[in-house]
Amino acid sequence: MATHRRVLQWLENELFDGNLVLGQQLPSDKDLASVLGVNRGTMREALKILEAQGVLRLYEGSRKTILPMLVREPAASAGPALQLHMATADYPLRDIVQTRVLLETWALTNADHRSPAMAELRTLLREMGRDDISLKEFHHLYVSFHIALVKSADNTLVAALMSALRDSIYEYTMALVGHVPLWSKTVDRIRAEHQAIFSAVLAGDNTLAARLVEEHIEYQYVEAGVDPERAPRTDGMETVGPTTGPLASGRVWSNGAQPADSTAEQSPVKEAVALQVARNSGHDVDTPGDSAAVQSLPADDDIPEDFAAGRDERRTG
Repeated sequence: MATHRRVLQWLENELFDGNLVLGQQLPSDKDLASVLGVNRGTMREALKILEAQGVLRLYEGSRKTILPMLVREPAASAGPALQLHMATADYPLRDIVQTRVLLETWALTNADHRSPAMAELRTLLREMGRDDISLKEFHHLYVSFHIALVKSADNTLVAALMSALRDSIYEYTMALVGHVPLWSKTVDRIRAEHQAIFSAVLAGDNTLAARLVEEHIEYQYVEAGVDPERAPRTDGMETVGPTTGPLASGRVWSNGAQPADSTAEQSPVKEAVALQVARNSGHDVDTPGDSAAVQSLPADDDIPEDFAAGRDERRTG
């Protein structure tokens, strides 16, 4: 079991036994490492993960120690037990995908473009656009981006539920990397689609944003040839060849194909991404099929600088 999950287990037991309360100061990183029998460096990394999940706040103590504190805010304290359960339970990949689509499409349908989460999304877009980013860091930021999207609806409980899925989403998206034809193309597509989703929210077109995120989530499996109905959520995922199966939305796909009720020209992901890339390149945009909402998407400082690089090879999915 990963160290941060062991810490969650310890926190759950201590809360249940009444030894801890929300908002309480915890032992230092050095003392926690001793309690759980791990080295201090491993414990520090575990505490950082838990801080990202919203379970803890970290403060600098004396003698270079780190002092963790349990949070007391509702969104973050929806329960270490829930965090632990969602992180370790062996849910089928299909269930994780369907839950993501449910939470993220609802959140974007109800998103507020004035939400504080928009600043977080902008920062994450820039971080994900770095040339020197590692595979693991990219996927951690990927998950953070989607959690921030849900935060834009300003519903603390829904945001907490999405945060509880952090580990599960990270694990299966990392596992999909080995199944895509070319990761460099995939990372370009993800960046462009993230930008299109963000821009739709910023423009106030929540309906488009919800459609974009649904197709974005589902296309990951189409591209990798992985059927969520049949695949486990670990590195042992098996591709299914030309087998046809349902997406989380109920549409049907066959390996690498668009959903049965859609064409390449009709895909809102392709429309929005193509428009963003064209605008970023300085080309005139005159696409009859674009909706007025798509045409209103902002195109200047909201696009990471490296989006223009390699646009001729970008696969828009």
